[in-house]
Amino acid sequence: MFNWIKLVERNMRRNLRRTILTILTIALATFIYTVLVSVPASMDRVVKDASGTLRLIISNKTAPWEDLPARYCDDINKMPGVAACVAITGWFATWRDVSEPVFGVGAGPEIGDVFPDYALTGRQREATAKEKRTAIVGEILMRKYGWKIGDTVTLRGTDSDHMEMTFIILGQMASKRYPNTFLMRRDYLMAARKAHGLPDEDIAWNIIVRAASADAMGPLAKQIDEHFANSDAETRTMTESDALSSGLSAIGNIRAIVFALCLVVLLTVLLIAANSTVMMVREQISDVAVMRALGFSRTAVAFLLFGECGAIGFLGGIIGAGAALWMFSGGITLGAALGGNGALWVTPAQTLNALIAALAVSIVSGVVPIFEAVRLPPALAFRKVV
Repeated sequence: MFNWIKLVERNMRRNLRRTILTILTIALATFIYTVLVSVPASMDRVVKDASGTLRLIISNKTAPWEDLPARYCDDINKMPGVAACVAITGWFATWRDVSEPVFGVGAGPEIGDVFPDYALTGRQREATAKEKRTAIVGEILMRKYGWKIGDTVTLRGTDSDHMEMTFIILGQMASKRYPNTFLMRRDYLMAARKAHGLPDEDIAWNIIVRAASADAMGPLAKQIDEHFANSDAETRTMTESDALSSGLSAIGNIRAIVFALCLVVLLTVLLIAANSTVMMVREQISDVAVMRALGFSRTAVAFLLFGECGAIGFLGGIIGAGAALWMFSGGITLGAALGGNGALWVTPAQTLNALIAALAVSIVSGVVPIFEAVRLPPALAFRKVV
């Protein structure tokens, strides 16, 4: 085994520059492939995590893009099976320029009861009640912009009114489902809207309810929709996981696009690796002839050449997949693409998937030229060299 490894290593150094360039090309393609396959996996992770919550998302039934009266929470809190209710109003803003988007969410003090996974401390709740400018920010958004607890941040709206608001970052949000969210006091947001001439209405993008138990979720959703059936703004109530799935599907068939791009990346690598393998085998025809004349079997020679292909693919895969894991294992915000829902994470599972793909493509690329080389009798192989 040592001699086999030594032969593979020496063959790879035969044309070191081409070997390095091939490895780097495979590494780049593997990096792109790893990130691409992580997109649908990250979406599935967000929806799967949300399936275990007791939350219901309420939106406008007839026009989902329209708002709901925030006062609906008053009636909902009286219904059996309700643990907490909060009205949510969103705000699309930017930090220093348009390349730094921020998805702001205004909510009342009930947000901690509806989202216990935010893990808001008693100190944070007290400070929020005293200072209207306080904000709780998602982990990935904090890391992306380099914010720290205690920083003062000024955001500007993306609408034509260019609404500007200043916040003091009070804490970091613990939830992994909304790591891009910028949580603020809803009354502060509504007051700013009024000051900038926007309609003075107590409206909410969504109303979120936490049920007292899993058994109460179905009956409660039905009761809410029936209660507001004949109102000016009828409701549509669904579970949090269903709402997230609907929101992610609204940005298009991402899964099909990603898989198509992955296929393109793999085919590109296959062609590049095949071209490199053809040149590698052509340079070693004389070596193949000598080994066959000395009594090496076709299988042994093919094993040696495939070993070189596999080593190049493995090294490129390790570099590319490892770089993707190192850069994105902690998650990266996708900005407005997912509307604040989730992020992109590269996990060890996706890294291993990409490494196997790189190794497989490198080996497959050598099938035709290697078999053509080893099937030649030694005499014909020498004549081909001459």
